[in-house]
Amino acid sequence: MEPPTVLVLVIVVLVVTIVGAMAVTGSAAERRRSRALAAWARREGWSYDRERPELVDRFEGAPFLERRSNARARHVLCTQLRGRRVMAYEYAYTAPCPRQRDRTVVNVYTVVVVSLPDAVPELGVRQASSEVMSFPSSVEVRLWRSPQAEFDERFEVMAQDEGFAREVLDESTRTWLSSRPGVAPFRFTGRFLLGWEEGAVEGEGVRVRADTLLDLLERLCAGAGKDARGRLG
Repeated sequence: MEPPTVLVLVIVVLVVTIVGAMAVTGSAAERRRSRALAAWARREGWSYDRERPELVDRFEGAPFLERRSNARARHVLCTQLRGRRVMAYEYAYTAPCPRQRDRTVVNVYTVVVVSLPDAVPELGVRQASSEVMSFPSSVEVRLWRSPQAEFDERFEVMAQDEGFAREVLDESTRTWLSSRPGVAPFRFTGRFLLGWEEGAVEGEGVRVRADTLLDLLERLCAGAGKDARGRLG
């Protein structure tokens, strides 16, 4: 065998060995993380599933992909809080790097879902400096402007029903949102309120996010009109 051929074979073996070692290390780290989250769930009265593939396509719009993808829904935590069903999970997918198309990046989000007693119109609130918020393709939404210029400078509201937006985002709620970092982005979709943020699922972080969404719902139920209050429960 010629020396160059031997060198090529050595390089190939080294690459395969390194990749294999990285895969084993990553798998071990993921198992440790799964055990830690399961232990947290047992202590705090939540249930835990390592992966639930059916959740990948459960919701449409931000922060989910609209096309078929390699997305996964892992580390699913569920419980009842303040009389409402709450679910949180890690939604992750690989996509081309925006600046280097020949590279890929892993996008990871923690998604928290709170169930509602009835369906409500689509309504999304995000920081004004964030990326455009997407909605299900079957839904038509419009930019909603509040009577408060300071609020509109900080937040962008996209609404399917302007009356619903006006009813739930009254002056009191707008002031509360402006004083509470970490509430947005959130989105009402059907019978659910979704909140999300970039990053992997972490037990105490999920609890904080869930409590924030529940605080928001309680404010809306206290101040909204009878029709909206009934649907928000």
